[in-house]
Amino acid sequence: MTDAAQDAARETGRQARRAADSRWFETTARAGFVGTGVVHLLIGYLAVLLGIGTAAAGSGAQGSQSGDTDQSGALAQLASVPGGVVLLWIVAVGTAALTVRLVVEAVVGGRTDDARAWLARASNVGRAVVSGVIAYSSASHALGAGKSSSGSTRSAAATALATPGGVVLLFLVAAVAIAIGVGLVVIGLRGSWEKKLRPQPRSLRRPVAVLATLGYIAKGVAVVIVGVLVAVAAVRSDPDQASGLDGAFDALRSMPGGSVVLVVVGLGFAAFGVYSFFRARYARI
Repeated sequence: MTDAAQDAARETGRQARRAADSRWFETTARAGFVGTGVVHLLIGYLAVLLGIGTAAAGSGAQGSQSGDTDQSGALAQLASVPGGVVLLWIVAVGTAALTVRLVVEAVVGGRTDDARAWLARASNVGRAVVSGVIAYSSASHALGAGKSSSGSTRSAAATALATPGGVVLLFLVAAVAIAIGVGLVVIGLRGSWEKKLRPQPRSLRRPVAVLATLGYIAKGVAVVIVGVLVAVAAVRSDPDQASGLDGAFDALRSMPGGSVVLVVVGLGFAAFGVYSFFRARYARI
């Protein structure tokens, strides 16, 4: 790359960083944490309903089905309430701004090229993908074009299995998902999420710590199960085995005592949702 091209790239990076550091952009990005909090609260609510319904069905009462207990199900629930479309657009805009912020941070935020800096960049890319998916899904549901994420996962798995090397690709996806899930559990257990927050009032430190720990562990468990399901799909060459969070929750529900575990995981997702509200206030942006 010529010196002129390097200078142009650096200037573009500075301009992007300056825009991302603006007050308006920061406020909108913080709204993205609120949006992800709402989505996680709804996922947790649906998972708890599913777990309680299963337990009730096992006791002879009529079980309740809440539809997709994943991101698409949560957004569909939000769209069905009065004013839900407006809320969906707020979630979409906020998470889109957060996505842009994370991408900018991943591209121009690193000050060094050591392994820690590259790991931080990779983390920002992963978070950007997650928030970008929420933004896209929220806008799709607001426009009435939302689709089941489980169906999309199965369709993607079927496409992969129909191509040469598709099984290997699914195994790679499964490995990445399991690694991410384990990473989330480790973040929750080690408390490394604290580095992403500004100091909070003393009265909030314990509640925030409990919410973050439970939330990260619950999310990690669910993502690991998703990875296992994708791996099973690869082994059996059966795309129907691949699924998203709703498939993971169904897998939990089918285990002995799974309804109790599912309720606990659902409460963990709800805890992460509440933690996201505190993150909107205290995140280092």
